[in-house]
Amino acid sequence: MAIKNCDGTPYQPAGSMQTFDPYNPEHDLFNQWDQELITFGGSPIFYYDLLLQRDTIDPLYREDRGKLWSTCEVQLYGLYEPIPAQNYMNTFGLDAPDEMKFEFNYRAVLKAIGHPPKIGARLFTPHKRENWVIVQRNVDQFKLWGELHVIIMAQRFQEGIVTGEGKIRQKMPDFKLNEGALLH
Repeated sequence: MAIKNCDGTPYQPAGSMQTFDPYNPEHDLFNQWDQELITFGGSPIFYYDLLLQRDTIDPLYREDRGKLWSTCEVQLYGLYEPIPAQNYMNTFGLDAPDEMKFEFNYRAVLKAIGHPPKIGARLFTPHKRENWVIVQRNVDQFKLWGELHVIIMAQRFQEGIVTGEGKIRQKMPDFKLNEGALLH
């Protein structure tokens, strides 16, 4: 049974359906503004991608004992609040349970590295010269039909037998931090 008009003709909607177009550049304005705010108010953070080797993955624990990190860093801009180091002594030695929350513009991260940040990848913060390893990734602040932010939870990177040397090239940003803050 079809819907009919009062005169008995079949009902047809006039024109076309007006729906949200997620690819319209006017709707991407939120992302552009957000990335500008993060660039101006945030800090440079260097991302080192995680490279897994299938030959060295432990079949029981599903961990790659021979994991490597890319030596080519990708500079991102993000928001974070540095925390003081909290090293605790336990039966196995020093333990650094520090956890840091980083906030990035999702579209800018996808454009810079080509994919969402990987769990296990590393971040280097030049402000305090600290290394972090990503343990959790979430998207946040949804605008219209897309995600605006990616929230990354990271723990302080610790050298060990499993992580090997862990040495990565630590590039500094192209400007001097605290340049005018030195007291003579």
